[in-house]
This record gives sequence, structure tokens and C-alpha cells, in this order.
Amino acid sequence: MKNIFLLILVFALAFVSCDQENMGAIYEPGNVYVAFSSPVVPENILSAEGNFSVNVQIVRSVATMPTTAEVVLEMNDDIEGVFALESNTVTFGDGEEIAYVKIIPIVAPSFIDPTKSYVFNLTLIGDNVSEFFGETTYKASFKYTPIGIGNFNSEFFGEAWSVELEKLEVGSLVLYKAKDLYDTGYSITIVIDGDNISVADQAAWYYDDEYGEVYISGSGTINGKELTLSLTHYIPNVHSWDPATEVLTLP
Repeated sequence: MKNIFLLILVFALAFVSCDQENMGAIYEPGNVYVAFSSPVVPENILSAEGNFSVNVQIVRSVATMPTTAEVVLEMNDDIEGVFALESNTVTFGDGEEIAYVKIIPIVAPSFIDPTKSYVFNLTLIGDNVSEFFGETTYKASFKYTPIGIGNFNSEFFGEAWSVELEKLEVGSLVLYKAKDLYDTGYSITIVIDGDNISVADQAAWYYDDEYGEVYISGSGTINGKELTLSLTHYIPNVHSWDPATEVLTLP
């Protein structure tokens, strides 16, 4: 038994020694590397005060010399032609441990879709990049303001209920977000441009495990605080119900 215990101890010490050597090679204090400060930053706000831009934080391990790093922004359908890096190179001055690369709009603010949540995937390139923190994802969207409780009268479901509402104004557009309007976890965005109302295709409620989500789309008119909407409920490529008149009364 004593010999078995000693054998186990030898193996354990050998494993720890090996692991420390590997960690030392990665985290050796003398190694100079740059890295994103976080792998995911989910709640960035696009606002006029911030010029609808997003600042991405980059850090480095040693601050005694000037250092540069190259950054690549991966395009996707939502951001291509709308956002870009102000510069794909970030520079640390002597003594600086933190630097920023900025994602900026390359279109006028009116061409930034306020109904979307934008996803920015970034990668650091170069020999001085951290092995573990060379990629990050930033998410950004417009910020809605809670305005209280409204009333929703649904012809489709044949009943009425109260709904929590949020509001956003961007240029000439006024947007309302009806929280959990038809189903928990499904908030509906309504866009008003002058006297016209539009409800873009969006998931609205869950039908069942076989058919999944039901979507809505439509248009409407506004009269004071009353929004009269003609909405079509449909399951993509499966079934579409007749348009229903749904009335939302603002608080």
C-alpha cells in the first residue's frame, strides 16, 4: 500500500510540474501580448451623443514601450455597408495599458435600422496577440425608454390585455416596443413614420413543438393614442391566417 501511495504521489507531482511549465510558457511575465479585455460585451448603446459608434477596449501585458495591433471586423448582413472600423490599427503609447478601436457608421444615422441589434465580431492579428483573448463579440442596439402600461385589444385572439411599452425616437421615426405582447419572450416592434405604421416580419408567439413560432407583419394608422393595426399571423411556409385588426392604446 505504501508503494502504491508513493507511485501515485510521483505521478501527481510530475503532472503538476508539467502543467506549471506549460502555464509558464503562456503567462511568462516577460512575454508581451495584446488582448481584448472581454470575449463578449453585450450591451452597447447606439446614440446620437456617441455618434452611433462603439468603442472596443484592447489591453496589453507590458506598458513600457509603444505597441501596435491590427484589428479585423468580420462583416455580416446587418453591418456590411453600414458600419466599419475607423482604423484597423490600434496604437499603445509608452506607458499605456489600454487602447481603443472604434466602430463607426459609414452612413447617415437615418440609414441605421433602429429595430436591429447589431453584432460585431472582431479579431486581433499579429505575433503579439494573446492566445486566449484574440477574439471578441460586441453587441449594440438603440436604447428604448419605458413609458408605462398600454392596452391591447386583439381581434385575432378575441380578448384584450395590458402590455408594457417602451419608446424610441430616431430622426423622424417613432418606435414602440410592446413587451411580451402575444407570448412571453416575444416583444413586438412597431414603427411610426408620420401617419404611417409598419410592423415588420417578426416572431410573435409559439404555436407548438411541431410548427414552432408564429410570425406577424402588417401596417396601420394612428389616431391620437390609438394605433389600429392590420396584422397577419403566419407560420412560414406552413400556414397564414386572415389579417386581424389589433388595437394598441398608448398610456
